[in-house]
Amino acid sequence: MPLKISTKDLRKMTENLINIRSDKKNPSMAAYLKKALRQNGWKNITGHGGNVWGSIGSGKIKILYDIHSDTITARRDGWLSDPFTAATRGGRLYGRGSVDDKGPLAAAIFSGNFIEDSKDYKVYLLASDREETDEGYGCRMFLKKEKFKPDFVLISEPSDMKLIFGQRGRIEVTLTARGIPAHGSMPEKGKNAISMMNAALSSLSKLTFRQVPPFTATSIAPTVIKSEGEGKNVLPLNCRLLLDIRINHRESVASIIKALKKQLPRGIEIKAGKFCPAWLLQNKTYAQAAKKTFRQAYGKTAAPSYWKFCTNGSSYASKGIPVIGFGPGKPQLCHKKNENIKISDIEKSVIFFRLLPSHIAGRAA
Repeated sequence: MPLKISTKDLRKMTENLINIRSDKKNPSMAAYLKKALRQNGWKNITGHGGNVWGSIGSGKIKILYDIHSDTITARRDGWLSDPFTAATRGGRLYGRGSVDDKGPLAAAIFSGNFIEDSKDYKVYLLASDREETDEGYGCRMFLKKEKFKPDFVLISEPSDMKLIFGQRGRIEVTLTARGIPAHGSMPEKGKNAISMMNAALSSLSKLTFRQVPPFTATSIAPTVIKSEGEGKNVLPLNCRLLLDIRINHRESVASIIKALKKQLPRGIEIKAGKFCPAWLLQNKTYAQAAKKTFRQAYGKTAAPSYWKFCTNGSSYASKGIPVIGFGPGKPQLCHKKNENIKISDIEKSVIFFRLLPSHIAGRAA
C-alpha cells in the first residue's frame, strides 16, 4: 500500500536542516534534531557530543540507520544562491548539505512516521556529527553510550537511489621535504624544499594502480600543501603535502606506503595518518533483505553498486557488523558548488527506510 507522504512537511524539514549551518559545531543542530525525531515517531531520544539518536520498536534484532548531520563549509563565490539558505528551483533543493547528507537525513527521520513499533526488531536512527572531519566519531559515541553492537547498519549517503554493497577505503598520507635555507637571491647556496616536493608530485602523477573489482582503481589526490620558513625571501625549511588516497579492499596502509617509497624520489619522508578500511557486504541474509526491500519499494531488481568515497560504514564493518548503503541524491554533487537534490528522490527514499526492518525480520511489510 503506497505511503501517504506529506511533501510539504518533508520538504520543510529538509529546508530547516539546510538552513542550520553545521560546517562547524552548532548546538542548534542537535536541538533541532531532537525535536524533529520526536515529532516524527522516534522515541528514547538521546544526545551526546553533537550526535543525536532515537529508536522505534522493542525487538531483539537491532538495526541502525547512520546518517551524518555535519557538512563541509562553502564559499559563496560561484553559488547561484546563499549556500546556507535552502532554495528551490526546478523540483530540486539547493544548499550546502542538501545532498550530503541532509536530504537523506530528512528522509530517514520522516520514515519514523511509518516504521512499525514492532516486537520483532528495534530500529535506531543516529544523526551523527563530525563525519566530514572524523569518520567513525558517531559510531564510537553510539556504541559507547548504548553498550551493544547493532546487528545490521544502513549508512545513508547519496547513492542515486541505488543499493550500495561496499565502499573504497581512505588513507591520509603526509609527505615532507626538508630543505636547507638560503637567501632567495642565492638559491644555489641552499636546498629548496618546494622544488623537492614539485619533483615528488611529478613522480606521483606516474604512479598507477591495478583495478580490483568491484571497485574503481586506487586514486591519489594531493589536497593540501604548506611550506615553513624564516621569511618570504628565504628558501623554506620544509614543505609538506597531504595526500587523500582511496583504496580497494585488498590494499592496506603497508602496501600503499611500499608503493609510495618505490615511486618517490629520495629524501621525501612518508607518514601515514588516518585510515578507514574499504568494505564489502558478505552477509547474504542482509543482502537478500535489502534486495527484497528495493523490489517491493520500487518494483524493480537492484543491481548492487559501490561507493568511491568513504563513510562511517568503515567503522561498523571493521567491527564485523554487516553494512549496506542507500540514499537519495547523486554522489557526484557532494562537496560541489550549487549542491542540490531532487525533492522527489527524498520522498521515494522514505519508502525504503520504512520497509527494510520488516524484511530483515523475515516478513514482508
